[in-house]
Amino acid sequence: MTVRRAMMRIALLLAAGLVFLADCRSGSRPAQHPDSAATRGLDSAAAAVVGGPAGSYELLLPQRWAGHFRIDSLSTGERGRALPGALVVEYLPADSTIRPQALMALAVYDSATWREVRAEPGPPAGDSVATNGGRVYVIGLPQSNPFAANSPDAVVFQVLQLRREELPGLIRFR
Repeated sequence: MTVRRAMMRIALLLAAGLVFLADCRSGSRPAQHPDSAATRGLDSAAAAVVGGPAGSYELLLPQRWAGHFRIDSLSTGERGRALPGALVVEYLPADSTIRPQALMALAVYDSATWREVRAEPGPPAGDSVATNGGRVYVIGLPQSNPFAANSPDAVVFQVLQLRREELPGLIRFR
């Protein structure tokens, strides 16, 4: 990629980020569910609605993620003691030589197992964001931006990162 083309890409990404931030600050976007304080901050439409196993829930991904992610399942070893169907949403870098990085992971535990997992030493597996039918829905977020500072992918990844107040509004039960 030429330097000029790289600079154009950076300028476009920065402009898109500024437009997004200005739109968020203006408050012109309604919440997904205006009556729920937990969903304030979600974009007005989901970029994708992903159905959970057995149709028990839907995962509502923010509109700002459109075109920047893929969804994969976690292997048995990766999901640990979570129930089958754990998902990871990965950011797809503009630089295709860099491997995709997790924006979030969603795991579902039965409540007894979640209590045991929380009691284990070390950092928690994520934040419990919802409970339903004896199950606990846990979202794990990246601890830091994995891209080189000020790189185009670092800028976009920063804009895409979820805020804690968005987490409860990502799960909708059927």
